Amino acid sequence: MSRLGPQNPDPGLLPLRSGPRTPDPGPLSPGPGPRPLVIGHRGFPARHPDNSLAGIRAALAVGADGVEIDVRPCADGTWVCHHDCRRARREIASWSRAALHREAVPALAEVVEAVPAERWLFVEVKPLAVAALDARLASLVALLAPRIARTRVISSSLPVLTVVEDALPGARFSWVFGELPEWLPADVELSPKHTLVEALLPHGRPLHPWTVNRAARMRALASLGVASITSNRADLAVEVLRG
Repeated sequence: MSRLGPQNPDPGLLPLRSGPRTPDPGPLSPGPGPRPLVIGHRGFPARHPDNSLAGIRAALAVGADGVEIDVRPCADGTWVCHHDCRRARREIASWSRAALHREAVPALAEVVEAVPAERWLFVEVKPLAVAALDARLASLVALLAPRIARTRVISSSLPVLTVVEDALPGARFSWVFGELPEWLPADVELSPKHTLVEALLPHGRPLHPWTVNRAARMRALASLGVASITSNRADLAVEVLRG
């Protein structure tokens, strides 16, 4: 049984606007010291294309603790790193792996190979019909299971997180959202837009805010005790949080 639960209100969910009934800190994110982890958003988009191998390597080279990438399956079921559901007006699900390779869209397998085991990989599984996810789940699990200690699976879809969690026990999971929800699942980490952090602090969850690109905001969030900061400017975040 998944610990994420359904999306409708029930005793296993916490109403946000009335506050939590009991603190629920959840699993804390290990990191080097008390500072938040620095996570490169889609690699290093301030200098390189989103989700590119060059951007991923560049973020790690400036000292980021890890990178965040977006994944979805293409026509042959290969998991590839691409944020939007379309490219050149065509669904990514209709593209062949060979065609995406020619477009410099990396496969998840290439990213897993590029990110050392001691660095973090935040894998955002984009919304996908459960039946389609089930059909591609084994290959996703095979890629992530060997590096589960430093992998966090994130998604804006609770059904997606539920399916992956059932297949990948022991991994860390976080729910992505850009607006304050009415309810929170009773036991899940949170990846909110950074402007929502203050409203979520009373719930005692590990928070992984995005996309934090200003030094002052990085310092403020660090002082609030967030678990990680995802930024387009991994270089700036490293400088600010290690300075």
